Formats: sequence, structure tokens, C-alpha cells
Amino acid sequence: MKKFQHLLEPRSVAVVGVSDDAVRPGSQAVRALIKNGYAGTIYPVNPKYPEFEGLKCYAAVADIPTAIDLVVIGVPAQGVLPVLEQCAAKKVPYVVVLSGGFRESGPEGIEREDRMMEIARAAGIRIIGPNCLGFANIHSNVYAAFGSITRAPKLQKGSVSLVTQSGGFGYSIALACAEAGIGFRHVIATGNETDVDTVELIDALIDDEATSCIVAYIEGSRDGRRLLEVGRRALAAGKPVLLWKGGVTEQGARAAASHTASMTGTYDFYKALFKQTGIIEIQELHETVDYLKALLPGKYPAGRGAAVMGVSGGSAIVFADAGERVGVNMCELAPATQERLVKVVPNIGAVHNPIDLTAGYFSPANQEKLAEAVRAVLADPGADSLCVNLATTGKAGSLAAAEVLGRVAKETDRPIVVFSSAPASEIGDALAHFAQAGIPVLPSPSRAARALGVLAGYREMRAKLGAAAAPLDTGSVELTNELKQLAAQGALSETQSKSILSRAGVPVSKDVVVQSVDGSVFERMSAPLVVKIVSRDIPHKTEIGGVKIGIRTRAALEQAIAEVLDNAKARAPHAAIEGVMVSEMVRGGFELIAGVVNDEVFGPVVVVGAGGIYTEILRDTSCRIAPFGESTAREMLDELNCRRILDGVRGGPALDVAAAANSLAALSQFAWAGRDVVQEVDVNPIFVLPQGAVAVDALIILRDAPSAAAH
Repeated sequence: MKKFQHLLEPRSVAVVGVSDDAVRPGSQAVRALIKNGYAGTIYPVNPKYPEFEGLKCYAAVADIPTAIDLVVIGVPAQGVLPVLEQCAAKKVPYVVVLSGGFRESGPEGIEREDRMMEIARAAGIRIIGPNCLGFANIHSNVYAAFGSITRAPKLQKGSVSLVTQSGGFGYSIALACAEAGIGFRHVIATGNETDVDTVELIDALIDDEATSCIVAYIEGSRDGRRLLEVGRRALAAGKPVLLWKGGVTEQGARAAASHTASMTGTYDFYKALFKQTGIIEIQELHETVDYLKALLPGKYPAGRGAAVMGVSGGSAIVFADAGERVGVNMCELAPATQERLVKVVPNIGAVHNPIDLTAGYFSPANQEKLAEAVRAVLADPGADSLCVNLATTGKAGSLAAAEVLGRVAKETDRPIVVFSSAPASEIGDALAHFAQAGIPVLPSPSRAARALGVLAGYREMRAKLGAAAAPLDTGSVELTNELKQLAAQGALSETQSKSILSRAGVPVSKDVVVQSVDGSVFERMSAPLVVKIVSRDIPHKTEIGGVKIGIRTRAALEQAIAEVLDNAKARAPHAAIEGVMVSEMVRGGFELIAGVVNDEVFGPVVVVGAGGIYTEILRDTSCRIAPFGESTAREMLDELNCRRILDGVRGGPALDVAAAANSLAALSQFAWAGRDVVQEVDVNPIFVLPQGAVAVDALIILRDAPSAAAH
């Protein structure tokens, strides 16, 4: 890994702030480096000590006679800046600031942190922290850290790297994994992330050959767009990223702000990002353990069909229930498979799925029969994965099963998982065999099912990698130049908004704008008609009586035009009236609401949901980060609870889902092309019809411009 090589693999480390006080961060860091056998040079720094732990102790960083790859600062906050200035003078490339007392502590801390970054940027120093526990490279015994990570139990070497904004909680994740036998490459706590952040480290770890899986805990990200790109790069590299997003509720977000002063983005947007990148969301410690156990062997099911065999019928039922919730289905075994099973399964058992091997089957005497049964199932075209339920099987039976499954696992690329509830003290030898064979053992059948669901979902994301990407529509790019000219207007009028969206590829209704009472347009349109006031200063036309619907005669049209003009003048006297829009009323179909929010973390995000009377009642929405193509737009529609309505209900015709998806994709292209100009887009409603889709009302609000309310 070229980037951060001398941060994570330093040839020399200076630690500022050592003392006889064992709890001081600097003291803990030096002792951890010595205890764990760090092979590089260690320079303790404190003017009060001639030596520390048998090493020469220097009065200051400036006094160290040689170049230094990494300086770890563990002094009180007010002493950090002078040390950093010495690091700058000495051209130190990397610094870890363990000290707290920066932006998480208030205005004075914010000022101190800003000055810290000024010094670092001017000198080209990269900083981990401040307010962090530091990091450990388990393979190279580098412990630039203090706190729990430096204490027993020592993490074992492995291929999982962990990056965490919260050092304390992040190490809880590491300990839970270590307890399950999972080893680590790097454990990095980033704290305030003033400089180097979680996303940049994930990006670097993708290129680390010794890292196969990445786990991250974040409370917020400054650049959700970059996280999107990094997630896709990790997916392309085949390195699963498991991410725990803290601060997903209002209360959690407040806690995050007080903890590391992180900016917490909207959770819905993070969930969209997970779906667009293959990043696996984790929300519990045991999920981290289960999913890593399943992912580390590197075997992925070709489909979502699963076979279950074992000695507990109840376990199979629980697996099936949990599997259905995550899209893992109990497959139908082929007749040929069942014929093979009949020869090795007791008569009182069952050879359909789930396969009942009957009590006592797992034993040394039945090893050959078990091997034949497992091979038969794994050869079945519908069995993409296999769960073996040992349940409470004891020491001898579990070991016999482990020996068989370990041999058979080498012959197949289909994942095998095991459910066992027997205590580790009883079946330790079997667990060792399973671990050596790369067979995950889970403590419940439902957790086994969910782990297989994660494997299936990850494989599917890799299979469609790139399919969701959409080439940028140059027409949308050209429209942004027009929008820049209009930026001083704030919200555009409905007429302007619909004109622009139409040219961007979003179909809109047939409209005619008149400046005064004009009944002649009735002859050019098909009744019933809708009349709406046109003004960029009136975003909510209905509230001021600016909308009339269901108009069927010329006389009614003339009256409606006159009324909306009068209402606008009376109820919005300062509004600039551009005219009155006469539109053909769209009938039939189903109303959706679609829009764009230009989020400060993620950029433009497209949202779609049930429209009309269902908007507030159902709150049925889906979102994705722009831009995207039709396949992603279809996924959005498929997630809606109202999706079945689009297929036709109670004898009604099926509606044009493809047209709706194309409209969403076009909207996303427009939003991305205009990301520097467009703040919001509201398309409400967009009718999905038996043939086509049509936006009836739309409003575009531009960035950095006066709002409609200000006029």
C-alpha cells in the first residue's frame, strides 16, 4: 500500500508526552511499541527525563538527530501546536494527535484545531486525530495508540482492517471479532478527522494486499459523494466493506455532534448509498462477526437457493423463516438428488429440503454417509448454498461432522455454514476444524440465514457492477448554462421549470400560457382543463386560490382565468404574475411525487414516492444518489409499497413502469449536471399512465439565489 505506507509502516516513531504516570497516552504508546516488539526506532520525548523505559529520552522533537516517519503527540491540547511546529520544521510526514481539547470542546478548541491544520497544510503533514486513540498495525507490531487497544488481549494477525471514528466503540467491535477468532491487519481510530478521514483510509486499504475485508464505524462524513465512489471501488476490487453508521436518529445525531463534532448526514441517503455501492450495513456487534465469518472464505452463492440438513426440524423452520425475510429461499431438490440421499439417509428421515438426518446421525460411524449426502446436495443445481444444523450435537458428533465438511468444502465453491449451539468448551476441536476449513459456525439458524443473505446480496451487487452507471446526458449539461442565467430569480416559475425538465427528458403535460382572460385556447385543447397562476413568487398556488380544475366549457375557462388572476392579485399582491397556465387535465394512471434534494454531504439525491392523497398518509418513498440509469430507477420504484398498483389492480390496466423509470433517470441526470446551480426540484405529481408518464406540475429552485418567500 503506497499511500500512507510510512504512516502505517513507520521506520521510526517519536512519542511526545511520556512520563512515569502509566495512564498518560504517550507513556502507554511507548510501552505498547516495546511490549509488542516493534522493530523500528522509538524516540521518547519529554524534557524532564534523560531516558524512558531504557531508551534515550529527548527534550524535544527538534533535538532528535535523524529523520522521523511518525510523531505521536500525547500532551495536553495547549501543548500540541508548539510540537506540531517542530514537526513542520523537521519535515515529519505523519502525526497522530491523541490529545483531546479541540473542536469537540468548544470555541477555543475550534480555533486551536483550525490553527493546527494551518500548520499541517503549510508543511505537508498528514494528521490522524486529534481526540483519538491512535492506530495499530497488527502485522508489524506498530502501536501508535493508547487505551484499550494497547492492553490484553492482543489482537491476532488477520486480513480484516478496521477504521473507526470512535476509538472506544471501535475497539469493542475489534474485541467482539477477536473473540470469534477473527484476526486483524490494521485498527485505526480517527477521532475528529480534522485531516485524514475514514473514507480516505478505506480508499487506501482497498489497495492493501494484506486487507481482504474492511470494517468502518462512522458518525458522519464530510463528503458522501467520495464515500459513494470509494464504495464502488471496493466492490470492483472484491473487498467487502462493512459499515456501521452512528447517529441515525435525531437523538443519536445530537450525541454524535457532542462526541466528535461530526456532521451527520441524512440516514436515508446513507441507506441509498449502501444500495448503490454494495457496502454492507451493520447495526449490531454480532452482525459484524457473523458477516465477516461468512465473507472471509471468499465463497459466494450463484443464486439465492439454499439447502438445509441436520438433526433439528425446528432449526430448519427458523432458518426458513429468517431466510425468507432476506431473500434466501429453500430450494426444491431435484429427483436425482433425492435418489442419492435415499441411500444414505435413515428411512425415518426426509430427503426433501430441509433434509432430516435424524437424531444421532452425526457420528464417526456415519462419516462416509454424511460426506455422500453433503456432496449430493452441493451438486444439486438449485442448492446455491448449504446450512448444516448441528444444533446441540456434542463433542464426538460435532468433530465427526467438522472433519467431513472440512474435506468436502475443499471440493466446492458453494458456501457452507453451520449452526451449532453447543458450548465452545465442549466442541472446541470441531470449531478449530471448521475455522481451518473456512466454514462459518453461527449460534442460531436465523443468523446463519442472514449471513447467507449477505453473501448473496454482495455477489449480486458485483454481478451488476457498472450496470447502474449512466453516461452523462450532454443535453442536461447544456441546460445548466441556461439555469445559470436564471439563478438570480430564485425559484423558477412552473412554466420555466417544466420547459427545462421537458428538454432534460422528463415528459410534461401540454400547456398554454395566456396573459389575460382568453377563451380561444379552449378550441386548441382537449377538456377537461386545469388553470393555474404562473409566478415564481407563488410556489404554493392552491393556498391562494391560484388553481382551478375540471373545466369543460369555454365560458368556464374564461371565468377560471379571471378568478385565479383576481385571487393572486388579492392574496399575493407583491408577486410578479407571468400569466395563467391552461393545461389538459391528465386522467387515469397513478400519481407519484418525485424530486431532487441537493444535499451538502451527498450532492443531488433523487426521491420518489406515492403521490396525491397517499403522500402524507403512506410516507412511501425511495431515494438514490444521482446520477443513475434506468435499472437503478426501477429498483427505486420496486421498493415502494405502492409498487403493486403500477401493475394494475382490480382489473385496471398495468401502468408504464419503464416510462416512470426513464423519467427518474432523466431527472437524476439533470440534477447531477446542474448540481452547482440547482438546489431543489419538485415534480408533483408525475402521473404514471398505461402508456407513458407525464409531469403535471414542477418547480426548480436554484442555489445561492433569493428564495420565493423573499419576494
